[in-house]
Amino acid sequence: MLPRLRRFAYGLTGSVDSGDDLVQSACERALTRLHQWEPGTRLDSWMFRIMKNLWLDDTRAGWRREVVTSTAILEVPIGTVMSRLARARLTLGQALEPSEPGSGERP
Repeated sequence: MLPRLRRFAYGLTGSVDSGDDLVQSACERALTRLHQWEPGTRLDSWMFRIMKNLWLDDTRAGWRREVVTSTAILEVPIGTVMSRLARARLTLGQALEPSEPGSGERP
């Protein structure tokens, strides 16, 4: 099953090294939670699901790390960054809305 898991991991991560790390993490998690696997169900499907969930968790955590790192770079609290982003989205949304007929304004 390992060659199939490795191919799947490479497809998710796009990297041989990251894929190998993902396979190792998935195998470790499966072994520590073997009691959760139901005999009679497909072991490979269970392993692929574990791997996908680990990859999603890592991807989300990476995004959070990037946000936190960016606020060291900006030297601004995360709340300020999020507030400014929300304000920018609102302004952009208003600028992109089509104007009402007869209002005399153009987009």
